[in-house]
Amino acid sequence: MPRRLPLIIALSLAPLPVAAQPGPPPEAMGRLFISPAGEPFRGGGGLEAWFARADADHDGALTLAEFRADAMAFFKVLDANADGRIDGFENSAYETKIAPEITRMSFAGEGGGPPGGGRGPPPGMEREASRIPRGGGGPRGASPREGAARYGLLNEPQPVRGADADLDWKVTAEEWAKAAGKRFAILDPDGDGRLTLATLPRPPMGPRPR
Repeated sequence: MPRRLPLIIALSLAPLPVAAQPGPPPEAMGRLFISPAGEPFRGGGGLEAWFARADADHDGALTLAEFRADAMAFFKVLDANADGRIDGFENSAYETKIAPEITRMSFAGEGGGPPGGGRGPPPGMEREASRIPRGGGGPRGASPREGAARYGLLNEPQPVRGADADLDWKVTAEEWAKAAGKRFAILDPDGDGRLTLATLPRPPMGPRPR
């Protein structure tokens, strides 16, 4: 009996195996779509669902007015206290509760480094953080996709921060409306003022064209 005591003690002190942390399966990640305004659509068919809702007159095409109206509707969702601007707390809520996928690490082959956005820079680092890509890559840009850009039509990692034109870490309704106009122009390269499902790009991690 005494000879077994050291073995029992050793086994009791041995580290227990650590279970792998659960995460979303790859196929679930592919079912996410993030609209040009940053609104997430989950469960498959997100691009089509967003387009159908934004197409207010149901004529199969989005005009700038419809595109901007859809963006402003989501602005009201983000502006939780209805003060006419999205502040740091509301942006954090966007990143942690509304679209937490945009802050997750990218998969191999999607580019290195953290995704754009975050909850805000350390004191004194505001200008350094302004180097985050701000949506100038276009829908078919060759630069690595990060954050929301992996699930959307635009190469814009963080749509809320991307609308902050004066870099004061607050987004006003005016800035949001102007950002919607710029995003529409990127998606409308021929300048005919109409977006259709057939001419829109496919999200990098969305369903492939049939």
